[in-house]
Amino acid sequence: MRSRFIYLLSVAHRRLHAAIVHDGDGQTAARAGLLMALSPERGTPMAQLGQALDLGAPGISNLVERAVRAKLIERVPDPADGRAWMIALTKTGLAKRKEAIEGARVLNARLCEGFSDDELAVVARWLEAVVHKFPKHNESGGEP
Repeated sequence: MRSRFIYLLSVAHRRLHAAIVHDGDGQTAARAGLLMALSPERGTPMAQLGQALDLGAPGISNLVERAVRAKLIERVPDPADGRAWMIALTKTGLAKRKEAIEGARVLNARLCEGFSDDELAVVARWLEAVVHKFPKHNESGGEP
């Protein structure tokens, strides 16, 4: 069974990604993550979004640019730093954020079906260990 972890993670990733796109009205997992990482009440600094989404500067910039073009978010000047931008949700983006949160809730519930809290704690611990054992090497913001 141990030798199948890479395969199982790969298949699980593809299937979960497809479920997010299918159930999320065509919304990508990256865009849904961006919308959920944003504060609904105020702007969020781009650097903070990059950290929250585990993306480098080019990756978060590209994701933000696509969401701006889709009219889900807007860039506003950071009042504390004239060189930086805050990212704020538009009305459309706020509605899509609510949909993304509900979709994530439904998918998380589906993922957890049939497992005890103790079993899920082990899975969470294992996945967190994978993240720590294999740090992001590609700082360009894309997939390694």
